Amino acid sequence: MHSHHHAPDGATLRIALFAGMVEIAGARHVEVPWAGGTVADARRLVRAAHPTLAPLLDRSAFAVGSHYVADDAALVVGDDVAIIPPVSGG
Repeated sequence: MHSHHHAPDGATLRIALFAGMVEIAGARHVEVPWAGGTVADARRLVRAAHPTLAPLLDRSAFAVGSHYVADDAALVVGDDVAIIPPVSGG
């Protein structure tokens, strides 16, 4: 029997936002339910939770700590995840 999967104990992945994303989301962080997965999964969840971020999100990089990570990198609850939007020239 398939249970629709949700994170154990309401685990959430906390993701820091930067620059213009903060203004759009109206928050410095977004939290998405997390049962494990990759950057690509996180990207999809953030897009679903905050559709207004989608255009920026598609061009943004994800970082864990101070290192950029690829879309296939695994993320775990507690990771210091940030979304770094493209730097525009003003």
